[in-house]
Amino acid sequence: MADKITIDVLTLDSVQCAACGYMMESIAALPSDVQDMIVYKEWSIKNKDGIGKFIELKGKVLPTICIERDLVFESIIPQYEELIDEMAKRAPNDDMRERIVSLREHGFEFDKIQENLAKAGAGKSTRTDSKVE
Repeated sequence: MADKITIDVLTLDSVQCAACGYMMESIAALPSDVQDMIVYKEWSIKNKDGIGKFIELKGKVLPTICIERDLVFESIIPQYEELIDEMAKRAPNDDMRERIVSLREHGFEFDKIQENLAKAGAGKSTRTDSKVE
């Protein structure tokens, strides 16, 4: 998707693994202006598609945030500014990069976490096989 930044979150299980849940929350709590510029998904290694994505992205540890197929935050839960900076580096165009950087001082929006986690499907495919999109 050239108009969106793709973020893959490699996890064990965001429901039962606290660190994995925090990684998903760091993406889910991004401001709605940033949410409009990204598409993200949890890939749990509890199913074959998650294992496939882990291998495809050359994952080494869990949890890991991958931005545009780059392993960026490996077992490190990012601060808001770090996450914004890494997304800006990988933005598909200058306009999006500038827009993301302009939101650097905004901070996480923790009031929408449940809504955003539900949108991302966090924890919904940790026990069953799912299709790779």
